[in-house]
Amino acid sequence: MPKLTPDTVLHRAPSFIAEVDTSNEAKVHYESRILKFGHDAFALLNLFHTPRTVGQALTLLGPRLKGPRATREALATVVSLHQAGLLRTEPVEGFSNQPFPKGGYDAAFVHIAMLEDPVRKAAFQQAVRETVRDGDVVLDLGTGSGILAITAAQAGARKVYAVEPAGMVHLAQRIAERNGVVDHIEFIRGWSPQMELPERADVLLTDIVGNEALDMQIWETVQDARRRLLNDSPRLVPGKLTAFATLARIPDAVLDKHRVTHDHLARWKEMFGIDFSPMAESESRRSIGFYERPETVQTWDVLSRPTELYQVDLHQDASGSLETLCTLAASHTGEANGVIVHFEAQLGYTTTLSTAPWLGCARSHWYTAVWALPDVIKVGPGQELNYSYRYFGDGTSRLEFVSGQ
Repeated sequence: MPKLTPDTVLHRAPSFIAEVDTSNEAKVHYESRILKFGHDAFALLNLFHTPRTVGQALTLLGPRLKGPRATREALATVVSLHQAGLLRTEPVEGFSNQPFPKGGYDAAFVHIAMLEDPVRKAAFQQAVRETVRDGDVVLDLGTGSGILAITAAQAGARKVYAVEPAGMVHLAQRIAERNGVVDHIEFIRGWSPQMELPERADVLLTDIVGNEALDMQIWETVQDARRRLLNDSPRLVPGKLTAFATLARIPDAVLDKHRVTHDHLARWKEMFGIDFSPMAESESRRSIGFYERPETVQTWDVLSRPTELYQVDLHQDASGSLETLCTLAASHTGEANGVIVHFEAQLGYTTTLSTAPWLGCARSHWYTAVWALPDVIKVGPGQELNYSYRYFGDGTSRLEFVSGQ
């Protein structure tokens, strides 16, 4: 193993499990081993998420090192982390050997699902070609496999800054090399709120759009990038997100996976001899949100036309929270016990992406957001039900029944 110097650049291992005791001593589970380190270990592992030299890391750690002994102990911890394989002189390239979700965005499963989608990435690619002009500087947030960054370079971008916090960024760079555009792309491992660029970008690309449009905090992330990393009047892909709500009857077999029912309680009482009724009582008056596959939602009874729930223009600042009221008019007779939420993303000048479940299939990368309501409401044609929606500004939201007539 090579000797470390202040100029040695180290890369953190892609994933591990960490513990901390009451004295801030670190215990790390890594490659079937349990390793113990000093109290600076977590701070150092965090610093080396971005490749740094040993000297840079110790300088950044400096304010907490009160004297020569603390500095020596921190350096010894760097050496120990290096010897254990948690800090490496070369990055780990390629997919994680851990299964999803433990392997995170380094798992092959995630990228196979994205690239097998017959609609989503192709729509983003088309929007990139519509938006990027010769000589543009482009910022790609959450580059993943590098597909949008590579497409931007192929479309004539002078420079693309491709940002990705996961170790997948190294594999994306190799893909760019294989496709002959790596000279136009700078791959950066990290989170955009924690970085600066050497120049401001003309275009922002990002596919950090969740199953519910705002659940990956795209609004807040784009706002930060607009203020610090982009030129005035930037072009955004996507530029606008519009969410729609649709009244539905969720089948009992699906609902029983998410809400404790009287049938559950009776069956568990017979099986275990215990009354679990407080579990049902605790959630009896609240709505429950979950995600379901679009090809499953396609089979449900839809009881209204899709109605706009909210619209977010990513060119405008996030307000911290978002509150709307939506009225859904029943289209025919049925029993309403849920609301389906999908979104339409304005990607380019002529390109949109809809996550409506009736447009999806088994290969779609997205799931459909569903809100199960506490009561079943019998509805007839033209009957109106009112729902309130609130986005809390942190990726979470809630939809509740308000009233009906």
